[in-house]
Amino acid sequence: MRRLSTVARAELRRAEVDGSISSSSFGWQAFVKPSIQTLVQLTPIAIAAVVAFFPPSPATVERFYARGVYPALQAQLTSLSNRAALSLFDLTLAVVVLAVIAGWIYSLRRLRRERSLWPIARGAFATLAAAAVVYLWFLAAWGLNYARPPLETVMAYDASRVTPFAVRLLAEHAVREANRTHTAAHAAGFPGIHDRPPALIDALHQVERELGRPRSTSVAQPKTSWLSPFFRASGVSGMLAPFYMETLLNPDLTGPERPSVLAHEWAHLSGYAPESDASFVGYLAALRAGPAAEYSVWLDLVSEAANQLQPVTQRLVLEKLDAGPRRDQQAIRERLKALVQPVERAAWSTYDQLLKSQGVEEGVRSYSRVIQLLIGTDVLKVPSPKPQAPRQ
Repeated sequence: MRRLSTVARAELRRAEVDGSISSSSFGWQAFVKPSIQTLVQLTPIAIAAVVAFFPPSPATVERFYARGVYPALQAQLTSLSNRAALSLFDLTLAVVVLAVIAGWIYSLRRLRRERSLWPIARGAFATLAAAAVVYLWFLAAWGLNYARPPLETVMAYDASRVTPFAVRLLAEHAVREANRTHTAAHAAGFPGIHDRPPALIDALHQVERELGRPRSTSVAQPKTSWLSPFFRASGVSGMLAPFYMETLLNPDLTGPERPSVLAHEWAHLSGYAPESDASFVGYLAALRAGPAAEYSVWLDLVSEAANQLQPVTQRLVLEKLDAGPRRDQQAIRERLKALVQPVERAAWSTYDQLLKSQGVEEGVRSYSRVIQLLIGTDVLKVPSPKPQAPRQ
């Protein structure tokens, strides 16, 4: 009893020095009688929980967000971030990480001084509140696009067209087109890592109008990131930084890769969040943006379609690829030698869980769904083989 009284008197003396008995002096009071700070922290946590457990319907998101709030918000945020040479996402990430570290150092110091677990509880609560704010910022700025109706429901899509034979036809068609466009693409030249090709911008806006977007996307200035070493190690080609609507690219991308990757990231910027939808919209735009962008799409589709074939069929299809496209594929493989397997596995496993948390059931496997979209919508008009006349 004496020890308890001594502790209590020490708390009271500390409170008298501070001028009042605050809720931080007795940790339990913060929960029995919440302070304004606690209520402020609790608010984003509660809102985030409501949105996570009771998400808006796809129709609501499409009508009010994707075709209303988002286009206007995207234009403002991208215009802001385009004024900065550095990535605002990088700067914000650095500030957030430093703030979290500083907060936990403060909590651990209080833990040693007070000999109580309440500083740890308060630190965890503050971290949870910060995470809720980041989550809500992500949803408001871009993340709600994951809840839009899939492209299959807004286009003329026929699932019966998607067959193994159709995938082979698409792979063979991609090989022929890569062979055909290779020379012209290299003669025209590929955009630099920081370029914004006007032809690609015009093509993207044209595709957006056809898909019913109410206003054209304000395209982002491609930037490199402080995360470039991570991009190299994990095999990430590029990303949309959602908080400021920025486009970040892997600086090691080869020339033939850049147009297709940039079109993909700009399609994300347009509001097509699932990877397959962004690839689909990006392909349609790049195919209309001149020889370099067209070749970039066909070279990418050679790999995407061939990867869905059986090994024997895949080998037969890829044997028809000319030496020029083969050299470009080899350059991509050389770039990917920078991969660090543990980093790659951890990065894609984390991204897989993120996609699934946003309603993309296939996770990272959704990348390959673009092949089903291309075949089911028949936008490429892949020619079917002519029937052979019966032998006499």
